Amino acid sequence: MPPTPAAAGPSPAPLRRRRWWLLGGIAALLALVMVLPQVLVGERSPETEARSFLQAILDADTDTVREHMVEPEDGVLDVALTDQVTLAAEERVDRFTIEDTTIDGDTAQVTATLSLGRRTQETTLHLTRHREGALRRPVWELEPMELPVMRVAVPVSAPAVLINGVEVPLPENVMATQAFGLVEVHLVVLPGVYQVSAPEGGEAVTPTTVRSTIPPVLGPWLNSLIEIGYDLTETGEEQFSTYLIDTALLECARSTQPRPENCPIGAPEEVTGEGTWQIITPPHIQVAGGAAGYYDAYGYGGLAEFTVTAEDGTTTAHRVPIEETAIGMMDRDGRFYGTWFGNQETVYY
Repeated sequence: MPPTPAAAGPSPAPLRRRRWWLLGGIAALLALVMVLPQVLVGERSPETEARSFLQAILDADTDTVREHMVEPEDGVLDVALTDQVTLAAEERVDRFTIEDTTIDGDTAQVTATLSLGRRTQETTLHLTRHREGALRRPVWELEPMELPVMRVAVPVSAPAVLINGVEVPLPENVMATQAFGLVEVHLVVLPGVYQVSAPEGGEAVTPTTVRSTIPPVLGPWLNSLIEIGYDLTETGEEQFSTYLIDTALLECARSTQPRPENCPIGAPEEVTGEGTWQIITPPHIQVAGGAAGYYDAYGYGGLAEFTVTAEDGTTTAHRVPIEETAIGMMDRDGRFYGTWFGNQETVYY
């Protein structure tokens, strides 16, 4: 009996077709998974984008705020725009209300009211719409915002500013070039109530603290200049007084002029020749407060003598009281420096 022929197997063509159908179905499913959420969710509205930014202000999320901030101009610093400084504020923006949203083509405006305690301020946020991604999905983007700027006059001896107890170092390039006095710095901050002071300056001085309120505004805004500095302690008053007598006054006594410039000693107007000075009794020094980085002082009860030798060898002594005002300041290294106002020709203010 001849062998029975083997049964024929399935044709390979249907198998290939089923494989391609399976791969095509998977690809379609993946595409649907990627597209469906965007179709269901749609584009984020301008109001949603605005709310996100305003909520970041409430949360003191300065990283998010920086993403929508205009790049500071030359001389304006963003070193104080940190979560730590903002969260430590005595008061800060605590709520906002969206008042109105206007859309005109690919531009939009969202008007909102920000509240800082009892203070309220209306602000307008501007947005533009563009399309991104392979599907050209429309996206609303907030235009960069300007933030308020705090102006602070800082002693040249202070390498940092304390804001709400948080030290904010100052870059070297904004430090003063003058030897003493104050230098003005501009700091970007969020709206809030801030306690601003200079850092500790040693046993001779105590930092003064100034309260600054930045209203709930978004946009270009400058506060009135605030000055921070140091009050003198008893040690500081002693150091200042010592400088005025042991350095400034002794320098005056080395002069041979009858009325040396910026000195608390001066011979009578009729005395014109050169001579020698002697401090018989140093003055008492009374130190008062000051402003703009300067300290006021008053010297009294002192006595000096100016001796002139004539051509014939005779000498004449002129005794004069020492009673004059003086000013002092700290240089950038924290040392005291001062000068008297007597016989003044140079102006120091």
